[in-house]
Order: sequence, then C-alpha cells, then structure tokens
Amino acid sequence: MTHDTRIALFLLGELIYALRANDSDAFRQWLSGGVEDLGEPVVTELLMEWMSTLLSVDEKDRLSAWHRCLDPCRGHDFA
Repeated sequence: MTHDTRIALFLLGELIYALRANDSDAFRQWLSGGVEDLGEPVVTELLMEWMSTLLSVDEKDRLSAWHRCLDPCRGHDFA
C-alpha cells in the first residue's frame, strides 16, 4: 500500500468520524488538509465514490447541507 493510499484511507476515516460527530469545523479542517496533501481530484473521488457508500441517508443529507455552506466568498476556499 502506497503512502498516499494510507493518507487517503486515514482521511476518509476522519471525515466520516467528523460527520458522524456532527462536527463541521473538524470536517472542514480535515477536508482542507486532505486537499493540501493529496490534491483536489483525489479528495473529490473520496467524497463522491467512497464516502457516499459508507454513509446513512441522514449523514448524506448533513454532508450536502455542509457542502452548500462552503462558499469561497465566506472564506472557505479549498481550491
């Protein structure tokens, strides 16, 4: 297993933990760090392909709501 794969798996676990704990600040911090370490395409794949299979309907709804709140105009630019 490559180093980047280990980082991606760890990030996935931390994102799910933050979401289940309803901790939007931790989620944003892990997301930002993941983009810095792995790049936006990798993190997008994690969120779209892997994370969605592990979440309940309520957790998916919460994630969608948080995503709508991440507005670059409000200082949350992850690009």
